[in-house]
Amino acid sequence: MSRLPINTVKTKFQTGDRPSQVDYEDLIDTLAAQSTDLGTAGNNENTVSDIQNATVIDNFDATTWRMVKYLISINKTSAGDNKFYATEMTILVDGTGVSVSEYGTIDNDGNIGTISVSRVADTVNITVTPVVGITPITVRFARIGLKA
Repeated sequence: MSRLPINTVKTKFQTGDRPSQVDYEDLIDTLAAQSTDLGTAGNNENTVSDIQNATVIDNFDATTWRMVKYLISINKTSAGDNKFYATEMTILVDGTGVSVSEYGTIDNDGNIGTISVSRVADTVNITVTPVVGITPITVRFARIGLKA
């Protein structure tokens, strides 16, 4: 499967030359892959493992995105632990800052980590910090966004 940036595929069909069989296959593969992607260039179901301390799990450009929604799951299943935490966050980006709404939070054994959102210049960072003594943790997330 050859997944290309959509602009690259578009250019192949705009040159005036007859597209090749490979061009059509690239187009089909790219569109098929994008059909399962969410908002921000396919960052769905990302995993960050073995988190021991505060870790930026994701970031995005504040000048490109107006709103980004995250589904985040934190778990610790090593050393006999069976701890799970899940939440949703909506981040609204304005001209200079960010507003965050966290909701839909559920866990099975207390808080195992905190999630914070910060903006540094034009970058919005999502940071996960494990609770002391509950490491390592694994974070999975999916995101969808609306452009500014």
